Amino acid sequence: MGTRESSAFGRLMRSHRVAAGLSQERLAERARLSLRGISDLERGARRSPRLETVRMLSDALNLSQEDRVLFFRVARSLADGQQPQANESLSKPVPSSLPVPPTSLVGRVHEIATIVELLDGASPRLITLTGPGGVGKTRLAQEAAAVVATAFPDGVCLVALASVADHSLVVSATADALGVRETPGVSLRAALERFLRSKRLLLVLDNFEHVLPAAPGVAVLLSTCSGLKVLTTSRVPLRVQGERQVPVSPLGVPGTGRQLSLADVARTEAVQLFVARVQDVRPDFALNRENVEAIVEMCRRLDGLPLALELAAVRVKVLTPHALLRRLERSLPLLTGGAQDLPTRHQALRATIAWSYDLLSPEEQVIFRRLAVFVGGWTLEAAEAVVAPVGALDIFEGLSSLVDQSLVQLVEGLGGEPRYLMLETLREFAVERLDDCGEADDLGRRHADYCLGLAEAGSANLADAAQSDWRAQLRAEQGNIRTALAWLRDRELTHDGLRLATALGGFWNMHGTNAEGRAWMEAFLTPTATTELTAGERVAAMRWTGALAGLEGDRVTAEARLRESLALARRVGDKRGIYTTLGAIAQALLHGGEVGGSTALFDEGIALAREHGDRRETANLLANLAYALGLQGDLTRAETLAAESLALARSYGATRGFEATIAMMFQGWLAIMGGADDLAEERFKAAFALSRELDAKAVQSATLAGLAEVALSRGQVDEAAARYREGLVLGWEGDLPLSVVANLQGLVRVATSQGELARAARLAGALETFGDVIRALPGTVVRKYEADVAHLRLTLGEDAFTAESGLGRTFGPAEIVAEALAVDERFLPPLDT
Repeated sequence: MGTRESSAFGRLMRSHRVAAGLSQERLAERARLSLRGISDLERGARRSPRLETVRMLSDALNLSQEDRVLFFRVARSLADGQQPQANESLSKPVPSSLPVPPTSLVGRVHEIATIVELLDGASPRLITLTGPGGVGKTRLAQEAAAVVATAFPDGVCLVALASVADHSLVVSATADALGVRETPGVSLRAALERFLRSKRLLLVLDNFEHVLPAAPGVAVLLSTCSGLKVLTTSRVPLRVQGERQVPVSPLGVPGTGRQLSLADVARTEAVQLFVARVQDVRPDFALNRENVEAIVEMCRRLDGLPLALELAAVRVKVLTPHALLRRLERSLPLLTGGAQDLPTRHQALRATIAWSYDLLSPEEQVIFRRLAVFVGGWTLEAAEAVVAPVGALDIFEGLSSLVDQSLVQLVEGLGGEPRYLMLETLREFAVERLDDCGEADDLGRRHADYCLGLAEAGSANLADAAQSDWRAQLRAEQGNIRTALAWLRDRELTHDGLRLATALGGFWNMHGTNAEGRAWMEAFLTPTATTELTAGERVAAMRWTGALAGLEGDRVTAEARLRESLALARRVGDKRGIYTTLGAIAQALLHGGEVGGSTALFDEGIALAREHGDRRETANLLANLAYALGLQGDLTRAETLAAESLALARSYGATRGFEATIAMMFQGWLAIMGGADDLAEERFKAAFALSRELDAKAVQSATLAGLAEVALSRGQVDEAAARYREGLVLGWEGDLPLSVVANLQGLVRVATSQGELARAARLAGALETFGDVIRALPGTVVRKYEADVAHLRLTLGEDAFTAESGLGRTFGPAEIVAEALAVDERFLPPLDT
């Protein structure tokens, strides 16, 4: 390559660097390249950069989409083996039938780079972009082809196959696009091969999925024409030798992380595309604090599918984003009205999906629509249990075919096992087909039965470390479980609904989804349902309803349900029901700050659990009693019981199980009470690590509060603040008043120490709305909190403290968290309820 060409890339790179206000040293640091490398490129001393280098530089320079494409094009022109002469322009024109896109491409930088890198190598020579309809395969193929155009001196030719009715016409369509004509005595296929044999050319075959029988002919062309490369777009792979598949996924959507700023949202590709297309019809439109929440939810609901986003954007000409979101409960009827110069199937989302559905065999159509019963994905085992085989097509073969045809996505699930997903827009279409065929009720029943069997399979041993895989499976299947619960509720199948909800009680408790669990329990706990249950089932149902209410802070409901459960358990002689309910009542009192009333109940429950030989529940109750005794000042006995709890948990193999985690957490708090910060830190760190493995949010939140206490006592205010904030969010997500209070009181003390007195007073006022819950914290912690609040009141002044704390008492839960985190409440996503 000549210096002139290298200097051209260097000049372009230098202009971008100067415009960004970067020195060569700073650019090298950002791009993770050597300073010598940057200097060589700008001076033209280095030949054409590798594609990965171009990608790293474009990221470091934060180039716009248009600038990135030009950056890649210049780099590619320099990598062309045929060098321009001195009087030739940098980008020598090559023959191309690629259309000029009417709009700019949004995002897809890394996808383009991947495709360009493949096209740049000696192999593969057949690259197929696969993905569902509307994901943007055609646009991506055209953009990538334009970037590499200078590498193909004989041109780039686009063959649009959507209108080709029969696979036998593919040769004719390709020849026509290339200007090849049939001659006497020579077939069109032979003429096409003869034409391409001497060419270095890129052939783009668009929409190949409905002409798949023509795929072997493409392979023949590649075998006889060494300078030919083929880039195809298809919802189904061509399945010929040498093919490299490149799956095209929907655009990235905003995550569900808590502290999403407006800038974070604006950087996601789905939002960028939506806003850009809205601005095509409403130039004054902008992403702002008023519409961001609706736009984020819209992008999520439409799965980041480009076609769906573009069709939705058109509607903003007459609807606000909030109004559009309300109408998206059923998206297919709304998402129409695409540009008239697009293919008909791309003018409405339903038509795009129907195009793919009509290409399925009748048996594949049945399996596709039946899979719509799943929400949030499914395993092969689940599909085999719920979706019956159709004729000679078994479920595995049917799923494999649907994956090939981009109607189902295959991802890695638990333990590396396959898990299958369906985009929500595709699922809505499948649900319509399922309803039309009258199969919805039968599939709903089978789906609910599967979820019930899954929940009941391991609920009896929920806390056992050996059940971690089962708990992980329940987490993965939350969408399906919620769907099954709703299906049972809507059909008033309260008996099965209550069985399912009760089996999930321990899961909801461990994972901190108490409000959701309680709501489902109350929905099914009707007089009719309870009469259909066995006595043991009624005891468990009322116990979990009461326990979840207690964890939410509703002591009235908790006491009523738990006393009812205990009375029934005693009446029918259900010993396990008696001691588990005694423990639940004691925990409700303890979490509500009534420590004295809890110890006798814990003692009685422990005695019965020991008698029954239930080591797991004994370990759990011992740990809780240890903490209660510590709060009362009996640290000697408390430490003995906590050690016994941990040893007992380890005796039945639950070294990394829930009871061992609880015991270590309480040992940490007992160490705090005794002033042993080093031991407290050790116990809290161990408990936190295990609670992360178990996804036990209540324990995570409590241990974070404990670690923050240790940090604060050592004067490490910033570390304490970070841990308190993380613990507060977990407590709020899990509807855990005690966890919220444990972390909120610490943030009051942190804000006071940092001089944020008004905020500290507001948070102190918010804390008052939790009543006596703070009494469930160690006395040493409560005394420090009360001393800091007294100092805060004195420093801020009585009038100002009263005003600010009064404001804090008006805050709802989300406002409390937003105030504590110093973020806008609108950027806190809704809880998963």
